[in-house]
Amino acid sequence: MRTLTVAILLVCLVFASTGASQELLVAPPSEWSAPAPLKLGLDALYLQSGALKLGHEKGTFGAFELQVRGKRMAIGQSRPLVGYLQGDLVRWFAVHEASGEKVEIREEGRGFTVVASFDDPDGGHWKIEQRFTAAAIPDAISVETKVQVDRERAIIYLPMLTLFPGASSFGSGKGQGLFAGLEYLEDEPSSSEADIIGPAANRRVPDSLKITFPLMAIQAGGLYVALTWEPQPDFSALFDSPDRVFHSGGHVMGILFPGSNGRNRTDGELLPLEGTKLPANTPLVLRATLLGGTGRSVVPAIQQYVHLRGLPPVPGTMSLPEYVSLAASGWLDSGIRKGNLFRHAVWRGFDPKPAADAACYMNWLAERTQDASLSTRLTGAARDALGAVNPDQYRSASVGHLTMPMAPLVYDNVMANMRSAREEARRVLVHFEPDGRVLYKKTPNGIDFGKSHFAPEANGLTAQVVLELLDAAVFSGDRVLIDEALRRLRGLDKFREDVPRGAQTWEVPLHTPDILASAHLVRAYTAGFELTGEEEMLAQARYWAWTGVPFIYLVNPTSQLIGSYSTLAVYGATKWKAPIWFGMPVQWCGLVFADGLYRLARLDPAGPWRQLADGITASGLLQIWPRGDPERQGLLPDVFYLREQKRGGPAINPGTVQVNAARFYRQTPFYDFRAVRERGWLIHLPGEIAEFHVTSTGVRFVAEGWPAMGYLVLIQGLKEAPEVNIDGRRTEISPPHLFEEGTLILHLHGLHEVEITRK
Repeated sequence: MRTLTVAILLVCLVFASTGASQELLVAPPSEWSAPAPLKLGLDALYLQSGALKLGHEKGTFGAFELQVRGKRMAIGQSRPLVGYLQGDLVRWFAVHEASGEKVEIREEGRGFTVVASFDDPDGGHWKIEQRFTAAAIPDAISVETKVQVDRERAIIYLPMLTLFPGASSFGSGKGQGLFAGLEYLEDEPSSSEADIIGPAANRRVPDSLKITFPLMAIQAGGLYVALTWEPQPDFSALFDSPDRVFHSGGHVMGILFPGSNGRNRTDGELLPLEGTKLPANTPLVLRATLLGGTGRSVVPAIQQYVHLRGLPPVPGTMSLPEYVSLAASGWLDSGIRKGNLFRHAVWRGFDPKPAADAACYMNWLAERTQDASLSTRLTGAARDALGAVNPDQYRSASVGHLTMPMAPLVYDNVMANMRSAREEARRVLVHFEPDGRVLYKKTPNGIDFGKSHFAPEANGLTAQVVLELLDAAVFSGDRVLIDEALRRLRGLDKFREDVPRGAQTWEVPLHTPDILASAHLVRAYTAGFELTGEEEMLAQARYWAWTGVPFIYLVNPTSQLIGSYSTLAVYGATKWKAPIWFGMPVQWCGLVFADGLYRLARLDPAGPWRQLADGITASGLLQIWPRGDPERQGLLPDVFYLREQKRGGPAINPGTVQVNAARFYRQTPFYDFRAVRERGWLIHLPGEIAEFHVTSTGVRFVAEGWPAMGYLVLIQGLKEAPEVNIDGRRTEISPPHLFEEGTLILHLHGLHEVEITRK
């Protein structure tokens, strides 16, 4: 291959981008850029698939339109260019003006095929076939493009399929846009500097490693059009919204040859640094699918992709005994522990502190290891860790990302922790403005992470505060605070059908699309549904769960062990500059999201939530530092480098993985909560509330607590002391059980059927 370095210095083809241009020896005429106006004649061929209809002119290759519910949503590229190297020169030619050009179209089976044959300026004979058929699911049309040339060519630009949403129809505006892994847009330009400043902002033709799954979509006017394709190393993806490459007046989505592998082109640029050989008489085949339908966001396009392609299998990982042993080494023997205190992560700035959740996690592991000496060490370390915690702070003293009120339900002091939760809820309320907003406020002398956002608030920032309020209010049992938290939760409805963003403003811009925003919103709305039973709450939880899916690798980008279900944190960079998080999984963020998905799966079992959560957890398990690194063994890396298969960044305590690992290995979970909405009762326990039934006089359930040493079941909101039956026998509310101030606390061991009824 001859590099284009010399050619780049000689002349120029201006490629509009974020402060960038691409220079070539021979610049194509400007009129070749945009597609020609499309006027389908009476002899045009049509193909219908549900709401999606494709019409193609007979005499021009690429001259097709895509309609959704009768409205033109996109057109094809009727003036495609091809660029290749001939010696030290770059050759450009337009297919529609090429020597000997001939186009034929033939109907066959459930579709039709368009065949273009032509000669390049150096005597090579080309043939391009594009076959359109109805796909296996409604509202989808399959496109197979096959390219062949009879002489070897070093290709620099060969469009396999190009689509211009909005061109000759709704124009350059949009409702939302998506390029999975890189762009999650409202009506704003792609490749902008709102989330990252400098050359890395150019995401038009990215390193394919950065694409979480092959989907591009544009939504406008209640409809959407999308493109998905079969990933191959030979192909790269082009996305620009609005279209500043071809100036079509709309947007552009396309698949190009050659590919983009992080080395063969300046990341984001339309043209590579060198040509890629296309052997003579060897077909190059792209398989893609056009999608379309009704939607007020890009979420229906994400759903349609999953319906079409399915989810990847959950990666194989270590066995439960192997996991227990490795996680125990993280709590006991890594740099996370200092005496009876624990760090959030092994990294500068994370000082050791009291951690009641660490005690719970170690007790859980102690009960699951077959190694008696390890069990003894874990139990002793848990006892010592708990001794360092103020008893009324058992609920809040934690080092894990996933917080829950399990510790007071394992170690007692429930009433004191309910009171501290009430105080916390009241403190959280201070963060809300009188109109209910949570405004971003930069720290004194700090960076203003809100300066690139179009508003002083964002759904991820607000949802995090709402969730803190909900969690504290619910454990406090204070009905006034719970009602106030629900009122704040309903205030999130103004973000309905938005892009998830703004949940990591300690280092990332408020504007930046963010999986933690999706996570907080899912958790908040699932809690709201549990408390109220309002179907709209569940619908919102589903919506926000789908918004997190584009951050998940549903296609393994390297075909190595760790790839599928690894998760991006944000579509941007820390402080707009570095680290740049495209293509760099931060699995702890995905695990917070997975926690929300596991909770949603119980409420919406027909959804894909459990498989997604299991996949994310399996990837997290695979990413844990092995024993060969004594300081970080058993800990979760903050970042994982996919191409190199290496771990990096702060080493995070085992709790973030462990909460989800309990569900992944189908063990008793750490904590469960149910609301008896008919009576205003709230039930909490460290384990699982199974076989839950509301009766005419109360509630019946199976309490499955995980602590072998015993545990507490907390029932709040009672107006008077109830009747209690445990395993069918009447139980007096006397020590060790307690009823006080409308709160019932039961002390149990093991598995029991519990029935609570009014007297």
